[in-house]
Amino acid sequence: MKLKIGLSVYFLLFGLLSSLSSQTSSNFLIKGIVNDSVATESIPYATISIVKQESPTVYIKRMATDVNGKFELSVPEKGDYFIVFESVGMQTKYVSVALGDKKTIDLGSVNLGTSSEQLSELTVTASKPLISMDLDKIIYDTASDPEAESNNVLEMLRKVPMVTVDGEDKIQVKGSTSFKIYLDGKPSNMFTNNPSEVLKSMPASSIKNIEVITEPGAKYDAEGVGGIINIVTAKAMIGYTGSVRTSINSLGGYGGGGYFSTKIGKFGLTANLNYNQNKTNDTDAHSEREILDPVAAQKYQYLMSRSKSPKSNMGFSYSNIEASYEIDSLNLLSFSFGGYGGKHKNENESYSEMLDFNKDTVAAYRGENFNESSWAGMDLSLDYQRSFKKPDKLLTFSYRLESTPEKSQAKSLLYNVKKYAEMIELLGADKLLSSVGKSNEHTVQIDYTEPFNKKHIAEAGLKYILRQNNSDNSYKILNTETGDYEDDTVRPVNNFDQTQHILGVYGSYTLKLEKLSIRVGGRFEHTSSGMEYKNDPAKDFSTSFTNLIPSIVFTYRLGMTSNFRLGYNQRISRPGIWYLNPFVDDSNPNYISYGNPDLDAEISNSFNLSYSIFTPKFNMNVNAFTSFTNNSIESVTSLKVVDEGEDNERIVVESTYDNIGYFGHVGGNIYLNWSPTTKIRLYGNGGVNYSRYTNNSDEQKVENSGTRFTFNGGAQFTLPCELKVNIGGGYYSPWIMLEGKGSAYYFTGISLGRDFLDKKLNVSLRVSEPFRARSIRESTTYKENNYSTYNFSSSIARSYSLSVSYRFGEMKEQIKKASRTISNDDLKGGEGQGGSGE
Repeated sequence: MKLKIGLSVYFLLFGLLSSLSSQTSSNFLIKGIVNDSVATESIPYATISIVKQESPTVYIKRMATDVNGKFELSVPEKGDYFIVFESVGMQTKYVSVALGDKKTIDLGSVNLGTSSEQLSELTVTASKPLISMDLDKIIYDTASDPEAESNNVLEMLRKVPMVTVDGEDKIQVKGSTSFKIYLDGKPSNMFTNNPSEVLKSMPASSIKNIEVITEPGAKYDAEGVGGIINIVTAKAMIGYTGSVRTSINSLGGYGGGGYFSTKIGKFGLTANLNYNQNKTNDTDAHSEREILDPVAAQKYQYLMSRSKSPKSNMGFSYSNIEASYEIDSLNLLSFSFGGYGGKHKNENESYSEMLDFNKDTVAAYRGENFNESSWAGMDLSLDYQRSFKKPDKLLTFSYRLESTPEKSQAKSLLYNVKKYAEMIELLGADKLLSSVGKSNEHTVQIDYTEPFNKKHIAEAGLKYILRQNNSDNSYKILNTETGDYEDDTVRPVNNFDQTQHILGVYGSYTLKLEKLSIRVGGRFEHTSSGMEYKNDPAKDFSTSFTNLIPSIVFTYRLGMTSNFRLGYNQRISRPGIWYLNPFVDDSNPNYISYGNPDLDAEISNSFNLSYSIFTPKFNMNVNAFTSFTNNSIESVTSLKVVDEGEDNERIVVESTYDNIGYFGHVGGNIYLNWSPTTKIRLYGNGGVNYSRYTNNSDEQKVENSGTRFTFNGGAQFTLPCELKVNIGGGYYSPWIMLEGKGSAYYFTGISLGRDFLDKKLNVSLRVSEPFRARSIRESTTYKENNYSTYNFSSSIARSYSLSVSYRFGEMKEQIKKASRTISNDDLKGGEGQGGSGE
């Protein structure tokens, strides 16, 4: 019924707006071949653009010639046009064309001469492939993907080579959960704790492309074991432009936002504001735990729990203002200020029972939990860039301030069902737990680039970071006589202040030959850190360590469209406050979790080999990689028998983080994209990854290994009346972790979209999971000779969403901003999800 209503609304809008649309079918054809006038050879993949003579800054259509320099360009209506021909290193040529009664115009041979002038900063690239490659990264052109109009950024990540997003929205880069996420080349702590939820709140239509930096060079901080995901938002040009958008879905979620950019003379300004409300309804969960230790299992061998979450809400907003002022042609000031905030609310009801070896109920209780967390952040940066008359020579001075407060609160109610009354009295029938954390960062950075000539480039820089983290926790129990929550005097409170000083110096050298490019670099980093416990000064400690991080990458160009790349780099990952915070969350009396302030930084070695071919019609990237980490930070659990007095024992699972000893993986990834015609695009993204974990704990050694397969693909079609249809789906086999594995996952989706009013208005309808109503997730954790657990959950999967966006204004020249700026990527993100980076 909901699908019928959604489709009815869509086609009603489609019919109404079609009557207003000025689009008509293409009736005119312009063709020819582009040649080099000196070499008398055709020019493959030259850029061709068509504009009306009365509006020469507004492109009607853009494309690229084929490998033989040939082109066929369709034009929708009569009129006077300019055809613009461009190619790297060649002079731009304008050809005037008047379209009247003749339907086909053959321009024959269009000759371009060699350009003796330096290329301008702005280069128009037409019909770009969705995937392209640079020396150290792969770039996915989100703006050229029609599904960006109806998807969020997390959904778009499923299409990006070497990135996987599973059924639990966990992100991996090259099979690793240790990576960093940047926004416009800068770190943002809004991605630190739960990047998946944040990325789901970001409309894909607001970003330009997604970069996967698999070989971070010396200029990047040594953080981010698996690599870096850089989300690049759209930048504007001289004039003004803006957009507004809104969206709703069948789960009760909604969102909206606006974007505006202008440049007047030497002053440029860009601003955006977005808000999203995501809702998850009707989630059921079931878990089973079996004690394998015969001593611990004498009383309670099994624990069975069932829970139901009627609703879960997360609201998230973010905004940013960027301003720049060109003092003169060689001096530029840039300023940016951004903020974000979010709140997540969840409530659930549960029923738990402890059983003996005959599976007879020994004790049981019922629980209610009300959880609320909020986080916010402020980011301010100032950059001064000094250019020189020598092209690409740059000197940049940067300062950055970031502040990120966080707060979480959990209220837990316990009710006796069978023989659990005394335990509830000891634990507290009504508890209120809260944790408040804050992180402040001050960063100063200097970068210098010296291009000796077109073949030799040197880079160097200096960076200092002052980072201050603190955590304040409280544990309260309801006093039934007074009705007030009072401090739990029995429980120890581990509030702390942490101060870090990080000094980094880097240098790199790049050699660019006709076919071969080599970049070699090194980064020196010294870190000193001190921890002060407010309630127990005897536990205060300080530590320091020094790292020299090497990196090297080779790229060999086989032709104009294909290359090989081989790289090695070493990375480190320092634990953030999410991992360090010793706050004990025991709102579930059978499962206790807390951080570990004694964690050390990870050190990883990574090797990567890839082959790529990118043309306007066919893209392929094949990648093989391996890496190993000898002190990887992973989630670890243990079984503990808590003696609360006579006949008041309980068995709990404690979860924390530790440097487990060893994590290694080897794998490969292949990405294919083929556009047989301008109306059809087929794509696929698959990978295989073998992982091995070893916990070298003195108490109990745990090993686990396994292979995971992933694949997703789809097709995009442009039907008559410019209706765009996207069909996609994928399958991921179970993911491997230290103490077990996750569950297999598959997904499907269909979207319809159409542009109106000269492509300024877009209306899109999307159906997620059209072939199943509920999503089922399973996971199994196994701990040798101790215990095993099985978890199962299901929630509403199918949803319908409607998105509408409108663009206005006209831009002619890109706003200039600093080429280099500060990016701190030295923190490991929360829950293995990656975090902020450069």
